[in-house]
Amino acid sequence: MLELQENAREFFAREFFALRYNLAMRHRTFVILLVLLGVVSACAPKAQEPAPVPPTPNLEQLMQTSVFEVTQAAALTLTAQPSATPEPLPTATNTPLPTVIATIARTPTEAATPTTEAACNRAGMGTPFDLTIPDGAKIPAGEPFTKTWRLVNSGSCKWTRLYKLVFFSQNPLGATYEHFLPGEVLPGHAVDLSVAFTAPTSPGVYRSNWMLQDPDGNLFGLGMNADTPFYVSIEVVEPSTATPSPSPTP
Repeated sequence: MLELQENAREFFAREFFALRYNLAMRHRTFVILLVLLGVVSACAPKAQEPAPVPPTPNLEQLMQTSVFEVTQAAALTLTAQPSATPEPLPTATNTPLPTVIATIARTPTEAATPTTEAACNRAGMGTPFDLTIPDGAKIPAGEPFTKTWRLVNSGSCKWTRLYKLVFFSQNPLGATYEHFLPGEVLPGHAVDLSVAFTAPTSPGVYRSNWMLQDPDGNLFGLGMNADTPFYVSIEVVEPSTATPSPSPTP
């Protein structure tokens, strides 16, 4: 029994090796035939060249070939299709709106009419203005003198006896500070007003400013605004060198 089993094993082993050898020889023969066919095809004229028999690929080669062909076909398809070029969107242009200029209705301005209405209280210079003691007159020290002005009522109000001639500024030169007018002065009329002064004892140039005053205590004088005082201006000298100044004839 053991001998039969041993013989059977040897028989199957020999048959297996013989079958394997035959398969190997057939594969080798197939490969040699393919090589010979390739050499013959390369050497034969092209006109008589038979169609080469492609080698039989295995399953792995078929899979790789299929994947390659599919990939190449997809690439060619993408290349053949024209790429869509995005069209530029229209740019919004800011068109300036026309400027609307409002029309202003202007009311015609009435032309200013000159007025001849004068201020109530205002004085003007008469002709001549300085009746005595012109400006800069030389007066000996300590000597009395009288200054007279000719004033014109250039206002619209009458000067009554309650109007005054009053000291305003600088040096009063020994004079009384207030003097009532000697009488009424109508608008446009003149009046001569005098004040008694005394020259100082020290040589030098002196000035005394005066104005008019209404009964309400409002001061007024010369000029368009009636705010300029009138004055007396002298030069005090030593008695020995004093030269009498002639008084202008009224």
